[in-house]
Amino acid sequence: MSELTYFDHIVSITIGSIIASIAVDRSINTLDGITATIVWSILPILIGYISLKNLTFRKIVDSEPLIIIQNGKLLDKNMSRIRYHMDDLLMRLRQKDVFDITEIEFAILESNSKLSILKKSSYNHVTPKDLNISTNYKGLMTELIINGQIMASHLKMLNLDTKWLSEQLQTRNIKNVEEVIFAGLQTDGQLYIASKSNVVK
Repeated sequence: MSELTYFDHIVSITIGSIIASIAVDRSINTLDGITATIVWSILPILIGYISLKNLTFRKIVDSEPLIIIQNGKLLDKNMSRIRYHMDDLLMRLRQKDVFDITEIEFAILESNSKLSILKKSSYNHVTPKDLNISTNYKGLMTELIINGQIMASHLKMLNLDTKWLSEQLQTRNIKNVEEVIFAGLQTDGQLYIASKSNVVK
């Protein structure tokens, strides 16, 4: 699901204003108000469809991402163009746990007004790959029980059954599946269980 654009916010405010006006202003024809609401509701769908088909139109409606910092240099011209203040930039950087602007290689203001950053390589966290350390695969945990309900389809996907699950619960002194708030199988085969009374691993 995509983020709301500036145009989407305008449409939402407009529809809200129309509905509010119909509710409080008796001089407004109800049918006219309903028609206007329908038109403004259809408009974003129509514009969204056209945007998918036409890149130029999409750039006009949604705007393009704008580079604020490039190769460590602040692009004041781009900031002035969209009236983006230095205080705004510093605040957005702090929200991303960056308190020193000199750490940034690239900063891009996206069309949804969010700031994307790329730190200079010297300020990036060291990863196991950087140190040539091999790591084990870690995928997604598969939910097996949620609020006392067994996810039978998930068990089947893992080639397991309710008998196996019951045995696992019994080894942890859990006699009733309804006692389990959550149970999930990790990719390394470890079963995580959180019960109502305590958390059991």
